[in-house]
Amino acid sequence: MRNKAVLLALMAGLMVAPLNYAQAFGIGNGLGSVKRQLAPKFIAHRGVTLAPMGHVIFCSKTPQQCRTSGRAIVKLDAKKKRELNIVNAKVNRAIRPVNDKGSNGWADTWTVGPKAGDCEDYALTKRAELISRGWPSRALRIAVAKTRWGEGHAVLVVRTSDGDLVLDNRRRKVVPWSKAGLTWLKIQSAANARTWLAL
Repeated sequence: MRNKAVLLALMAGLMVAPLNYAQAFGIGNGLGSVKRQLAPKFIAHRGVTLAPMGHVIFCSKTPQQCRTSGRAIVKLDAKKKRELNIVNAKVNRAIRPVNDKGSNGWADTWTVGPKAGDCEDYALTKRAELISRGWPSRALRIAVAKTRWGEGHAVLVVRTSDGDLVLDNRRRKVVPWSKAGLTWLKIQSAANARTWLAL
C-alpha cells in the first residue's frame, strides 16, 4: 500500500513538472504563456493554392492594383508604425460595413475605396493607401482567414522588420499576426500579387 502511494505521488509530480519547469526558468506562467512567447514573427506558408474568385475578377478588371514592386520587408520605425495605425483607423472610419456579395450570390465584389463594403474592401483600400504613401506593394499582402466564430474574413498583412502585422477592419490598432485572433487560410505571394499561398 505504501509503495502504491509513493508511485502515485511520483506520477502527480511528473504531470505538473512541465508547468513548474516553465515557471522556474522564467519562460512564463504556464504552458499558454510558453506557446505565446514562441510564436514566430512571420506567417509560414505551405505552397501555392487557389486565389479567391473575387480577387481573380478584381485583378482582371484593375490589373494596376495587382502589380508588385519594391522590397518584401519594410524596416519598421516609430514613424512607420504610427502611419500603419493612422491608415488602419482612417480606412475603418471611411467605409460603411455592408456585405457586398455579388449579384450571382457567391462571389464578393472586391473594390478599392468604396463608400460601403466588407472586409476585403477595407484590406484592398488600406493596401492602396499605403502604396500611395510610398510603401512597397510587395510587403502589403491580402490574407484570408476565419474568425473565432468561423466567419470568413480578409485583412491586410504588412511584412515588417518587427514581423507580420495585421490591419483589420474589426480593430482600431495594428497587431502582430499571432495576436489577430484568426485561423489563417491563404495569403498573397510577395513575388506575385495574383498568386496565393496556403497557410
